[in-house]
Amino acid sequence: MERQKNSWDILIGIVVFGSLWGTLEATVGGLLHLVHFPYAGAIMANIGFTLMATAVAIYRRPSLPLGIGLVAASFKLLDILLLSLSPFAQAVVNPAVAIVLEALAFQVAVTLLWKPYLKGSLARSGAGLLGMYLAYFAIALVFFYALGRGPREVLTPGELLSFALRDGALAAGITLLSVPLGHRLGQWLSQAKERAILARPKLYYLGATGLIALCWLAAALSLR
Repeated sequence: MERQKNSWDILIGIVVFGSLWGTLEATVGGLLHLVHFPYAGAIMANIGFTLMATAVAIYRRPSLPLGIGLVAASFKLLDILLLSLSPFAQAVVNPAVAIVLEALAFQVAVTLLWKPYLKGSLARSGAGLLGMYLAYFAIALVFFYALGRGPREVLTPGELLSFALRDGALAAGITLLSVPLGHRLGQWLSQAKERAILARPKLYYLGATGLIALCWLAAALSLR
């Protein structure tokens, strides 16, 4: 019974943090792209990393990020429904694939550094740095070679690696702060969550459900 309760709690956490990420991508990310902010990708990637680091700190499980990324990527379904876009449109596929690859890269990095990650900020910064560079390399690899959406004819594997390292430098640098800050926030929220569940469990779960619904509504309204 206790294991089932914990599994339900973790599932809610994945959906909540994934919904927050998806909403911020639709609202803040949409605004940054609208004004042609040159560092929108670095900012939004670090927002995702911060949210994933927060969730990992709360639930102390390195396997959460991919699930969070899948939920966040599912928000692109709103583009299909509300903007009448094709499921294969670049405006749908590109950000969704990027989000999932960022989540997978962060999960790989945290898993590799899990024990030191739990002990200190230096390892958390290292996991953020590694995860972001892995994400940029994976995104370049998938976009240029699998999706054919880049100058793959001029990119050898070595050039691809160089491109990812250069293009991801700013985003990776920001993770030196964003991931430790996300972890610290998660530690604080973990204590608050436990107190809320013990004091008023029904209100806690009702609030989590309401937050998820609010995220989807905010993302939908941002597209109108």
